[in-house]
Amino acid sequence: MQGRALLVRDEVALAWLGVPYAAPAAGAGRFAPPQPHPGWAGVRDATRPAPDVLQPLDPSVTLRPSAEGSLVVNIWAPAAPGPHPVLVWFHGGAFRAGSGRLYDGREYAARRGVVVVTVNSRLGPLGYADFAGLFGDERFAVNAGYLDQRAALGWVARNVAAFGGDPARVTVAGESAGAVSVNLLLRDPAARGLFAGAAAQSGGVNQMSERDNSVELAAAYARALGVTAATRDRLWTLPASAFVRSLHRLEQVRSRRLNSRPTLDGAVLPGSVAELLARPAAPVPLLAGANRDEYALFVKLPDRVFPRTDRALLARVLTASAGPERAAAVLAAYPDDPDGLVALGTDLFFHAANDALLRAHPAPAFRYRFDWGTRFFDLGAAHGLELLFLWPSPMGLSSGVLRGGNGAARAQLADAMQASWARFIHCGHPGRTGPRGRRTGRRSRGSTWTA
Repeated sequence: MQGRALLVRDEVALAWLGVPYAAPAAGAGRFAPPQPHPGWAGVRDATRPAPDVLQPLDPSVTLRPSAEGSLVVNIWAPAAPGPHPVLVWFHGGAFRAGSGRLYDGREYAARRGVVVVTVNSRLGPLGYADFAGLFGDERFAVNAGYLDQRAALGWVARNVAAFGGDPARVTVAGESAGAVSVNLLLRDPAARGLFAGAAAQSGGVNQMSERDNSVELAAAYARALGVTAATRDRLWTLPASAFVRSLHRLEQVRSRRLNSRPTLDGAVLPGSVAELLARPAAPVPLLAGANRDEYALFVKLPDRVFPRTDRALLARVLTASAGPERAAAVLAAYPDDPDGLVALGTDLFFHAANDALLRAHPAPAFRYRFDWGTRFFDLGAAHGLELLFLWPSPMGLSSGVLRGGNGAARAQLADAMQASWARFIHCGHPGRTGPRGRRTGRRSRGSTWTA
């Protein structure tokens, strides 16, 4: 396989881009679980990224036109001989958009001694719509996108040594939807033993989809595609462009019940959040946290970027989970204004869920909070902003998001965060250097660390 060498501040990183971890999920494999790749003859060109998986062209991030079935990983490795610790990164994007290509691992490889693997998996209707439940047809896999992620992790365990990585020192990490995936993998018996550490940024397991919601999502896509139960076989033969057009149409009217999310199906995943949380998490070190103003992204940006949210919606969510009396007491603590709405949504959907997972974790757990704020749309420390400090230009975002403030201070914070995440990947502790210790299985609660 032909990769390429990259110079990073007088250090060298090696890169292999668009490496398949499974057969293309197209044609007969469009809705099937991921299958082994058949291999190839001769030398494969791994110097350029593969196409992104099928998704809408999203105005909130910079994406290239997408293609179907691109189940690939991108790998960056130090030039020095290994074995090196490994970071496997699952991108965000609400399980409907995004790409591993948007996160460049050369900095971690060249300067931090880490092999970085970023993952593409199926998104939107091909990854998470429950056509099996809609049509009563088991030829459609449920949670195909999550099965892709699990398959990619298995591929890493079998193959990362060939790229200088240590399969015994793999850390799974992700942001937003990627953090949800990390928390699912922590509780998945099929993933046990495939990783030795986990980092979850701004995501828990409180945004899962009940099966009837996923069936409703499938029904909406079927209507947009002109497919009925009698003509469901057309879903395998429709051109990829038809799915893109349906994605665009539904983007204009999508509601929260039509969001793509992993489905609590009782097979690949448990049948309820309670059952999921009852599963013991893998006893590996965990680094998890959120940003100070997460929910500002869903309150302060224009309506065309995210569906408008309001206090009534959050009140309904809170009442359903805590009951009317407790919900009323909590709501009274938050001002009825935009800043109060940001604080309420941030605590409800991010901090509270994250803290519950940390308290219950059966191994050393470290909490962070990211407070640096941007003046861009007055977002503050909004959802996803920490990515601009952990990765060089993630998602193609320009420096305009970071305008204002002290550029030297921003660079210093970015360097400190990258060093802390790298220490965690190396030794299971964000503030300690040295080799990762042997896991004893002893329970450690409440460990905290602040970035």
